[in-house]
Parts: sequence; structure tokens; C-alpha cells
Amino acid sequence: MVISGRRTSKERRDGDQAHFPKDDRRKERRGSERRTKDRIPVKMWIRNIDGEASYFQQTGNLSTSGMYILSPAPHEKGTRITLEFQIPASTRVVRCTAEVVNCRADGHFWGVSVKFIDVSKQDKAEIEKAVSNLLSEYWYLVE
Repeated sequence: MVISGRRTSKERRDGDQAHFPKDDRRKERRGSERRTKDRIPVKMWIRNIDGEASYFQQTGNLSTSGMYILSPAPHEKGTRITLEFQIPASTRVVRCTAEVVNCRADGHFWGVSVKFIDVSKQDKAEIEKAVSNLLSEYWYLVE
């Protein structure tokens, strides 16, 4: 039995879907460095804890699996760092361990991409909720 009027896969993909703006860095990513989650542009301060010292850095974007940090110094790929930050539009403070997956020059700073590797289930759920809310707001503002 053939059902008439069905759309092809290509027609379904070309329908009314939200698409993220082009990311020029996509050309630079290879293999295991490719992102698996969409990131939302967000500026927030994080605290990078390095032994007895800690310093504040600003983010460029956030996803449920990691973030992009503007750092005054480069970090080696694979380095583990301890981060503390307040989830946007929440009073919850997350403290987690992240691993550096990429580091490159970004103007006067270093752009450090990290993935969360040790984050509590509760914090992960709060991050997912915040990213979902931010995505909704972002698309409302850009359209």
C-alpha cells in the first residue's frame, strides 16, 4: 500500500526548523573535537580554581556538556580544571571539573573549550533547564 502525499526526508528537513547561526570555527574542528550539543551565546563570570589560587574568567557560550571560556593564559588540551559558576537566571552555584578539549588564540585572550566531566546529576539538570530557557529566549530575540 502506497500512501500518497507523504513528504520525502529532504522535504521534512527543509521545513520550518530553527537553525543556529553559522559558526566560522566549524571548519577548524576535526574528529573528537566536534561538539555534540548546541551552545548558546551567554556572558557570565566563572571562577577557575587552581589549587590555592582562584581567578575569574568570562564565558562566551554554554551548553549542557561544556562551555567556551576566555582565558588570559593558554591551557593544554586534556588539562582538568575546577570551575564554579552561577547558572543563568538561577541562584544555584555549580562546582564541577571540566576537561580542556581545545585552546586557541582569540584576540587578546585564549579561547578555551571545555567539556564537563564531573558534574552532579542535580547540577546537570539545572544546566539543561537554563540552556533550554536561554535557547527559547535567544530564538525569540533573533527572529
